[in-house]
Amino acid sequence: MLLFSIIVPCYNRAVIIPDTVAAILKQEYSDFELILVNDGSNDETAAVIEKLAAVDSRVQVFHKENGERGAARNYGARQARGQYLNFFDSDDEMYPNHLRVVQAFLSQHGEVEIMHTGYERLDGQGRLISEVCAFREDTNQVLLHDNPLACNTVFVRRDIALANPFVEDRRLSSAEDWELWLRLASQYQFHSIREKTFCLREHDGRSLNTISPEAVRARDELFGQLVQRNPEFAHRFPGKVGQFVADRYTFIALTLALSKQYRVETARYLWKAVQQDTSVLWRRRFLASVKHWV
Repeated sequence: MLLFSIIVPCYNRAVIIPDTVAAILKQEYSDFELILVNDGSNDETAAVIEKLAAVDSRVQVFHKENGERGAARNYGARQARGQYLNFFDSDDEMYPNHLRVVQAFLSQHGEVEIMHTGYERLDGQGRLISEVCAFREDTNQVLLHDNPLACNTVFVRRDIALANPFVEDRRLSSAEDWELWLRLASQYQFHSIREKTFCLREHDGRSLNTISPEAVRARDELFGQLVQRNPEFAHRFPGKVGQFVADRYTFIALTLALSKQYRVETARYLWKAVQQDTSVLWRRRFLASVKHWV
């Protein structure tokens, strides 16, 4: 069995996908397959990735109707043969050490369920914005408050990934990875590898940079509901369900408040947050929401 399967969903990436693939194929550790999933593109992506597969046997191409990234990743996971799956985004750059450092970790520590590497964020001119290589807390605890794990950074054992697919509801788009990490953190321990293995390039087209207030509301309402329905989360993190849902409501409230168009709805979400967890009254995002609301 191959050690790694790298799964890259592609939607209208004809221009940039050759560079992404070229970087992946430069890996210092070579026991891997690269699965490109054309997620119903309407540009030349299909033809471009077929040409890429024709010149390297490690590249496999699959085509499906558009279903967003979560669905494309799940489709790729079902085709994968590797022991560990890595879901890599088509607009980021993998460094040559990406697989090598993970293989070295496995050689030292034995088989683990989930692990993640470090990375750096660059702006459009290639200037360093930040490095994400170490956390003050255990990764499982960090995920309760934020999602610093770019999808590219996580390696999941194949059997676990197949048993825990991404939620395919389009409303969850841009948070589908965080929801999955929390589901996995409710069952397993995330193992941290501090070495940087890729760069995440910030640009205006990223989904997190373009999402509308209404989409944020739909996304985080659903996110909170999924956490509330997850008994493993409540068992692993006692007393944290209300806090997490309250944080989702204050994120919605702040987004609405900043738009200056939803005064009544902003107040409603602030009240819903307090009903879930009264300690939210002293948290920074709640206070910021109130400031922009008034």
